[in-house]
Amino acid sequence: MIPGNLLGPGGVDIARSSVVKQAPRFLLLAVGAYLFLQTSVCLWEKLFFDRLAREVSALGSPLMGKLVVVDPGHGGPDPGVVRGGVREKDITLAVARRLNHFLRQAGAEVVMTREEDRDLADPDLWDMKERKRQDLERRIALANRLQADVFLSLHVNSFEETDEYGAQTFYQAGSEESRRLAEAIQQELQSLLGNTERLPKAGDYLVGRLAQMPAVVVEIGFLTHPEEKKLLQDPAYQSKVAFAVYAGLTKFFAQGR
Repeated sequence: MIPGNLLGPGGVDIARSSVVKQAPRFLLLAVGAYLFLQTSVCLWEKLFFDRLAREVSALGSPLMGKLVVVDPGHGGPDPGVVRGGVREKDITLAVARRLNHFLRQAGAEVVMTREEDRDLADPDLWDMKERKRQDLERRIALANRLQADVFLSLHVNSFEETDEYGAQTFYQAGSEESRRLAEAIQQELQSLLGNTERLPKAGDYLVGRLAQMPAVVVEIGFLTHPEEKKLLQDPAYQSKVAFAVYAGLTKFFAQGR
């Protein structure tokens, strides 16, 4: 048993640093049991330092050696959804960086389509509709060229009415592997965030049509919902969202990708 204080549902305050030797196996089990470890610094992040990463990897994570392309939506001249000065492109990059961290600690190889405020379109292409399409096509082309195991695109949703809220995962209709991936991630979003009852949604998306591997778009919340807007700006909540996506991806590979 890991020493510490029970903070409430899903919360454990680690009592001493020596627990690190026990933590890796506990963490791998916790993904399925929805148990989380909390430190006095910030939810999720304190435990994932180098020594722990090596021990987790040594246990044989389902993510070990998998190539994951993480796509923070928008960037550069394309801010995505903007509400009250809060830009989608900043939120997706923040969550992607945290997801990158979790995945690498579990032994995955990670390529991010962008690691700063930029897009992948030609600098001199100023027609925004064409620029967005070129940008997206190049992101997917990167994943195809690398022969990635999965493609994860992170976005923030919006709606005319301000009462819509909740993270939701989208996948290409007819793709069984993408459906499985979307379901695994959505289950973790529902369980770990506790504020969405949305289900995975199939459709016809450019990402799904062009990707040569399981691919999903994760809309991590609504910037048009006042309370969710606040959450999406909170670093601790961003880590929680990233961990949910990570847990879903772990489940997907554990089930036999």
